[in-house]
Amino acid sequence: MNFKSKAKVLSLCLISIPMILTGCTNSKNDKITEINILATTDLHGEVTYNVAEKINEERKKDSNITLVDAGDFYDSDGLGAMEQYLSEARDAYEKDEVIKKEVPIVRQMSEVKYDAVVLGNHEFVSSSKKNLDKMINEFNSENIEVLSANTYNSNSSSYVKPYTINTIETKYGEVKLGILGLTIKEVGEGWDFDENENKIKAKSRDLKDMATYQDLYMNDMIDDAKKWVKEIKEKENPDILLAVVHSGEKPKKPKNPGNRIQELAKEVDGIDAIVAGHTHKEIEQHDYTNDIFFLSILYQ
Repeated sequence: MNFKSKAKVLSLCLISIPMILTGCTNSKNDKITEINILATTDLHGEVTYNVAEKINEERKKDSNITLVDAGDFYDSDGLGAMEQYLSEARDAYEKDEVIKKEVPIVRQMSEVKYDAVVLGNHEFVSSSKKNLDKMINEFNSENIEVLSANTYNSNSSSYVKPYTINTIETKYGEVKLGILGLTIKEVGEGWDFDENENKIKAKSRDLKDMATYQDLYMNDMIDDAKKWVKEIKEKENPDILLAVVHSGEKPKKPKNPGNRIQELAKEVDGIDAIVAGHTHKEIEQHDYTNDIFFLSILYQ
């Protein structure tokens, strides 16, 4: 079916997108339906009771709601199941082993039925390549897509899926929702340790320069967004294209050179809405090109 769309932000955690069916020649016969997208970001190891309750409340209103996360779910605030898991994961890393225990945050996100999650910087800095691979496999086993369009294996193949397509049933027909995942390129910390465990300035913040990640690299977020948006449009022809991005709004050089949301909105044609997280700061609503709308989420 052919749809016209316009997105609008209703709250910090919900995008409601009216869809106008244009299959009829007379515009008076156009039918309007709506799809809803619920988003979280920077959970840092826990789907809290309040967040889970909000998700469940929205599902009661719309059983076809799409649920996504913009990254930094793998971490800990110092308490709970993820803190214990990370402690055991660090011990396993020292022994060059992979922790066998299930990742608690995967189970929590599965229980509230996430559709897709995007890799953030903490998925890399708080893990090792082996344990990250294990976590991704667990998400896949729970039918949760893990996305990052600008993360690659050393042979230039995608490390995880760049995008996914959700087909949403409405009373007037199906709506194809494309979900593109993007990750801030500067995922590493600004510091490192030398052979004597002294804290030193890191060689770079690029993924390829991080311990255990030499077989991965990241491309420029904006360049890859242009590449994948073009492919998604040509190959999938979605009615709506949502970018779920782990990045802040704009650079604060030299501290945060990779915050590129504003640039993404201005430079990349074809994106209808953006979910953003990373800096733990709200991005005020802006209208750039293509009627792009932002959703930035703050969870305390």
